[in-house]
Amino acid sequence: MKMANLQKNFGKKMNTPGVDLSLKEIDRSKTSDRTLVKYFVFAKGLPTNLTYTLYQVQINGQIIKLFEGVTLDSDGMARCTPRKAPVELVFYAGKAEPKRLSLVSDDGSFKAFISAIPFPNSVTDKTCALESVIGTTKGEITYIQGSGFEPNEELTVDGKSYGEKTHGVTKADGDGSYFGVALPHVLGKTSGTTEWSVKGKNCNPILTFSWGAYQLE
Repeated sequence: MKMANLQKNFGKKMNTPGVDLSLKEIDRSKTSDRTLVKYFVFAKGLPTNLTYTLYQVQINGQIIKLFEGVTLDSDGMARCTPRKAPVELVFYAGKAEPKRLSLVSDDGSFKAFISAIPFPNSVTDKTCALESVIGTTKGEITYIQGSGFEPNEELTVDGKSYGEKTHGVTKADGDGSYFGVALPHVLGKTSGTTEWSVKGKNCNPILTFSWGAYQLE
């Protein structure tokens, strides 16, 4: 539950008021076994006279320090000291794997968070969208994030892995979002595909995701 709540709330909800963090993808390149995705980091609402540290929050919650002594130029671009070169992040990932980052001022007074998924797995139906996010490396826990539903409307949720089915009723949040936790593993199976349906008044997106194996895109 702790990791699920971290994923559900990670991002703007955790920012210092008036602060926004964004990533700008600048390049993708293919190697023999993976795709490398390069980003620049931008911030709004953060003082330019402070220094910051950039952290990454792993899938298991482990926090890794990526860059120290980060400064922001007048356009909000994160730069390394003392050369003032742009902070370049190069990620590789599997399908639906999140890359979660935080930028924190060294005096602790300002914080900004963002989550990016280099290789998303998503589907839309009318105004609604669903996206899977792996919660463990092989997707034994998978989060389902939705948007575009009516605020606080009743939602019917159905899941299916092999012959096993789940059914439930929940409510959308006040902003029309949905968050669910799927445990798709089936006894006697080491991998598979799960179908996840969320039905509201006006839409019914149906998402398919794989579990049981990790493969770099």
